[in-house]
Amino acid sequence: MGPSLENVSDPVSLVAAGTSGLAVLVAVSAHVRFRRLQKTCSVLQGDAEHSSFLVAVSRQTAEMERLRTEVGRLHREFEAFRTDVDESLRRVAVLRYDAFGEVGGRLSWSVALLDDHGDGVVLTSLVNRTDTRCYIKTLKRGVPDLRLSPEEISVVDAALRPATRSGAVRIPNPARGAAQPSR
Repeated sequence: MGPSLENVSDPVSLVAAGTSGLAVLVAVSAHVRFRRLQKTCSVLQGDAEHSSFLVAVSRQTAEMERLRTEVGRLHREFEAFRTDVDESLRRVAVLRYDAFGEVGGRLSWSVALLDDHGDGVVLTSLVNRTDTRCYIKTLKRGVPDLRLSPEEISVVDAALRPATRSGAVRIPNPARGAAQPSR
């Protein structure tokens, strides 16, 4: 007698059930992977729910180009600001002294007002008992248009010298030979 139909169908049923179970596992795994991919794509797409990946990439590319343009504009503004700062009167020094022997109290003074390039002016006021004389001399790149007095040279040198930690510049007083704080 040959094999019975019941005996053959049991192993076939078992194989079919195993294959079906395996197919279900593969389907669940594929579904989980698809959901992860879908979530990743939604992150890439940004706020738009129904836009394609290419639209999202195009939108991001346009935003990057806008940001590049903005950074370029800010860079140009910063360079203009830096130029303005370099040309502002940031180097200042003042020296008070006795220009004439008969008048005391250090009533005479010289002040240097310079930018970072050494361009600016030196103002001097010389006070004696009967009158006061005021002078202004311009500097271009640290070079004066007229000859400077020793006090004016001191004040220009002090203005061009880097400031101390406190910001005060010390200038030697030509009349006394002692350092006087300025500012």
